Amino acid sequence: MNNEKKLIEKYLLPLAQNKESLFLKNDAAYFKNQNLVISTDMMIEDKHFKKCIDPNLLAKKLIRINLSDIAAMGAVPEGFFLNIALPKSKTQGWLKNFTAGLKLDMKKFNLKLYGGDMSSSEKIFLSLTVLGKTDSYCHKKNYTNSNSSIFVTGCIGDAGLGYELMSNGLFFNCSTKSKKRLIQKLLLPEPRLSVGKKLLNNAEFCTDISDGLLEELSFIAHQSNKQANIFLDKIPLSFASKELFMKNKRKVNDIWEIILSGGEDYELLFCLSKKQKLEKNLKGISKIGYFSSGKGVRIFDSEGKEFKTKRFGFSHF
Repeated sequence: MNNEKKLIEKYLLPLAQNKESLFLKNDAAYFKNQNLVISTDMMIEDKHFKKCIDPNLLAKKLIRINLSDIAAMGAVPEGFFLNIALPKSKTQGWLKNFTAGLKLDMKKFNLKLYGGDMSSSEKIFLSLTVLGKTDSYCHKKNYTNSNSSIFVTGCIGDAGLGYELMSNGLFFNCSTKSKKRLIQKLLLPEPRLSVGKKLLNNAEFCTDISDGLLEELSFIAHQSNKQANIFLDKIPLSFASKELFMKNKRKVNDIWEIILSGGEDYELLFCLSKKQKLEKNLKGISKIGYFSSGKGVRIFDSEGKEFKTKRFGFSHF
């Protein structure tokens, strides 16, 4: 469990002893009587992004990381509240580009802007609160009771590798095409809304991968008092990340560290018990391991040897 989760558990959880909060263990709050799911995320200059990032892309990412929480709950997004704080030097031009990005994704995901607030600050601060609707049920569990199988959507690690390439472009040998794809995955994640909805009647639990695969698995293992076992040869990789392995054979362990712990994938991580089955029409789903008795997370390579990692995920503190 990273420092952020420890601070939340120590100081904020005692204040959130209500059923709507789901005791701060899920991706969103759930108001059962209204079939309403609410989640919020913030993005801060120099913590989550550099000031050189295109405001148009920044707006889209802000929307999408919030929608990823809605996807993890199995809900349908309706609209959002937006709070913006900007340096006085960035107003008209910056906001024009930012709101152009908002408009495009509002249309793409059929969203409404309900309101918000605006102020000045030394650095850019963005906060978005999204509201979603459910039929009568959502993903509320944050633990597993059984020796269930672990699944993920999409490809894992592209965003983390994209971040490394943006911040330290000489670290890996990489083609221009692959570098562009990896950075694109970092800047423009794709919320898995349709998959999250389809998993409602099947998955034992579901969450999105924001702080890294190992961090999310560690949290679920801790909540469940179980051990997560995953296998490197089962982790779904994109063509771009496979290229990095081929062109940087002396840095294989470093690449795996980033893939497993880099964060910002915004793919779904979910679990199925032995009695549960996936819908046949679900595509882009990979089984990567299982839960068993024990504690923590264990990683195994293709030969069955345990892979030790130095880092476990992104921390905001």
